[in-house]
Amino acid sequence: MKSKIIALGACALAMVACDMPQSKATASINANTTDDQKFAYMLGVQFGGQNFKMLPLQMGEHLNQDVVIQAFYDAQKAASDTSFKLQLSDDSLRAVGTLYGARSRQRMESTRPDSATMASFEGDRAKIRAYMDSVAKLLPIESEAPVTGAAVTLGPDATDNQKFSYLIGIQFANQFRAIGEQFQTEFDGDYFVLGVKDAAAKIRDTTLALQLPEDSLKAVGNRFNDKMKALREEAMKKQQEEEAKLKAEVAGLRGDTLPNGMPAKINFKVKVTGISLKTEDLSSFAGKPLLISYFSATCGHCAHAAPQIVEIAKEFVPKGLTALSVFSGGNSKAGIRRFMDDAKYDDNVSVVFDEKRQFGELYSDGYVPKIYLVNPDGTYKLYAAFEKEKEDLKKEIAELLAGKNVEWKVETPATVDTLKPAAPAPAAPAAAPAGK
Repeated sequence: MKSKIIALGACALAMVACDMPQSKATASINANTTDDQKFAYMLGVQFGGQNFKMLPLQMGEHLNQDVVIQAFYDAQKAASDTSFKLQLSDDSLRAVGTLYGARSRQRMESTRPDSATMASFEGDRAKIRAYMDSVAKLLPIESEAPVTGAAVTLGPDATDNQKFSYLIGIQFANQFRAIGEQFQTEFDGDYFVLGVKDAAAKIRDTTLALQLPEDSLKAVGNRFNDKMKALREEAMKKQQEEEAKLKAEVAGLRGDTLPNGMPAKINFKVKVTGISLKTEDLSSFAGKPLLISYFSATCGHCAHAAPQIVEIAKEFVPKGLTALSVFSGGNSKAGIRRFMDDAKYDDNVSVVFDEKRQFGELYSDGYVPKIYLVNPDGTYKLYAAFEKEKEDLKKEIAELLAGKNVEWKVETPATVDTLKPAAPAPAAPAAAPAGK
């Protein structure tokens, strides 16, 4: 399909990671079909057209359409019913993704011209690309499994092709839901599946006509592009209003500032949501030697640092330190709890959620992780590079517990007088006379 209003990568191999649910009604394009249903159909045509055409060239195998559709419905059900389990485990999905990623690379390598042919192209990339494409089209592709439309159950003897097709179907579902979230709606999966089926059928037989012609698909895509622009403008306006409101809220909490503009002290009236304890602010942590870790539950660096913070807390909390983890406002409570489980948090570290974003607005520049060692009077030191400063942090925790306050020496940023003319550049040395 030429229209690429919303594009899906033909082979997204950077994989994350039973009965087919019955449709509530037979999906079809007719005079009563809504714009949302047409858009879901358009997405299915794009997803199906790109993947059912390109993946066989890249992998040497056709997708199993029945398995792809089964996986799509399974993933849709799993998203709404947490008790429902997919037919393949995360480990199996990762393994088959890795396997087919390697196959794709091997197949691509086989299309590269030999040294003599490469030399004949004289570095012309268009010729090299055309040569590789022509070779790729000649590579063998295994026969496609017949399409039955029946439900699929993957047993222990499932083939690699079935597993890979199942993975692609899960990806279809995940991306389909993500697009729905962007439009703040839940699109009809049956119309998406109809689009996938029609696109796959047209690849097999180019004389077949889609239920929405090309110009109609393009028109639907344009309408939803316009809708997305309006939603983004609305979201941006809302974000700006929320940021202005937040700045007004924290203005009275900032107090004296350091040369870098950050507050000179931790204000324990900052609003938070309790996760491991009941609290509405940080007042219960005031007046104590305090270690604060500011994390995001979706940050890989934070996930690496968190177990180390837990170990530091185990060492020093029994000696009088209080440890607190503050999770940034962009997180969810469920995500924070999963993060805590993975990092093996225990009772040595209290956990709160910066749900109203006050802590982050005052004490962070938007980057995580951040570690703060706080004196009983609220003054503090920021450790922005935890991995490099970990040993210094432990040393200064011990000193703090021994009665020596931590000190953060913040230098005043250099300023440039824009009214003063810049000093002239030094003259270049004279060239030596010729022949010397």
